[in-house]
This record gives sequence, C-alpha cells and structure tokens, in this order.
Amino acid sequence: MKKIFLGVIILLPLLMSCEEDVSKVIQTDLPIEASEIFSISKEWNESLYFALISWEDYHQLDSVSLPSCPEVSIDENTKEVTLNFLSSTACIQTGQYGRSGKLMIKFDTTVLGPNKKWTMSYEDYHFGTNQLDGIRTFSSNDSIHVLEEFDEIIERSLTDVSSEFSGEFIHTKTYVNDSLANFSSVGRILGVNGAGRKFEISIDTPSKHFISCYQQNEILPSSGKENWFVSRGANSEVGYSTTYEALLEECKVAATATLPDGRKLRLNPIE
Repeated sequence: MKKIFLGVIILLPLLMSCEEDVSKVIQTDLPIEASEIFSISKEWNESLYFALISWEDYHQLDSVSLPSCPEVSIDENTKEVTLNFLSSTACIQTGQYGRSGKLMIKFDTTVLGPNKKWTMSYEDYHFGTNQLDGIRTFSSNDSIHVLEEFDEIIERSLTDVSSEFSGEFIHTKTYVNDSLANFSSVGRILGVNGAGRKFEISIDTPSKHFISCYQQNEILPSSGKENWFVSRGANSEVGYSTTYEALLEECKVAATATLPDGRKLRLNPIE
C-alpha cells in the first residue's frame, strides 16, 4: 500500500504538468491570437511602399503623396532618405493609420551597374501604438523585381509585450507610363509571438498593393491570401487562413480570417 501511495505522489506533478499544457491549448483565445498575427502582417506591409520608392523618385515626390505625410530629408553625401513622422503635420487621407518616429532609408553607394542594395531601419518608430525596431534589407538586379530580407524585427506593445520575426520576400513591380502603379509580394515571415509560441505567415498567393491606395494611407492588399501557423507544443500547430477582398468603396478591403475551429473573423471591422 505504501508503494502505491508513493507512486501516486511521484506521478502527481507529471499529471498536473500535462493538465496545465492541455489547459493552455484549450484556453487559447483564437480571435485574439488571429488579431495579434494580423497586426504583425500589417506592420510588415505598412512601410513597404516607402522602401520600394527609388532614390531618384524621392527627389521628385511630394510628402503629401506618402502615407501620413512625413517630413522628407535627403542627404546627397550619404545617399540617405529620412522620413520623419510628426504629430503636428496636417495630413488629409482616407486611411486612419497613425505613425510617429523616423524611417531611415540608406542606398548603397558602393554598388555598380544594375545591381542595387538599400536598407530601411526604424528609429523610435511607432505604427499605431506598437513600436518597431530592426533593419530590413533590399536588393534588385532590374527595375521589376526586389528581394527583401530581414532578421529579428522586434514589435513592442504598450504593455511591453514583444514579438520577434524574420522574413524573406520577392516583390514584383508594375509600371504604367513609367510610374510605379502597383506591386505584388510572395514570401514568408517566421517568428515568436508575445506568448512565446513560434508562428509563420506564408504568402504563396501574391498579395497585390496599389500605389494610389498607399498614397491615401490604405495599406492592406487589395487581393491575396495568407496562411498562418502557430505552434502548440513541440510537435503540433494550428492553422489560420486569411483572405483580402476589395470592397466597393475605393481602396477599402475586407480582411477575413478562418480560425482553426472553422469560425470566420473579420479582422478590420471598422475600416
């Protein structure tokens, strides 16, 4: 009898540990988890347009044609563009996304020929209430295709919860009358969310962005599909499927996620 009792005592912590792991899975709020991944997806693409503008085009554009109308500074010596997002700037655009801080875009002056390289970094930069830190690297061998790579971009929320992610994408530009009209993107993001779970954002179906919509601070792709995967322990994961569909109102998009349990969730109900 004592041996049986002793065995129960030894197994009890293990049973409690297993119960706790199961509880974590059961208690996961799927809509909240989906919203958090959606936030990371937006934070990746909201500043993408700034990085795809060429050094030459930055000399010609007006800041009112950029999302949130940043102050634009160009350093000819270092070949660097600084976008300073000031709360005092009057900016009338249909999109309501807010930014503060700076984006620094530095073009490589050592590259010769058709090959081009440049970086975009965040300096005390906030998109909405989240702060972003890190450097994104871009390269191109022609005027159409751009390779993007980044490691350890960090997102910090107001409550100091942080997520970290890396990624690799290929962007394909479309020009109309020598002006950039739209671009499409494929690639993936890998990271760890604020709950310590590994996640992946996979874009195999090209997401398409129109420049005219970016210029109105409308940052969501007009079409496309993203598959999201989030770990549940060492050997399992759950999947989300998110689609972007253009609405009748110009540049307005419905982003809808199918949750792992089959429910559908509109991710941007007020836009």
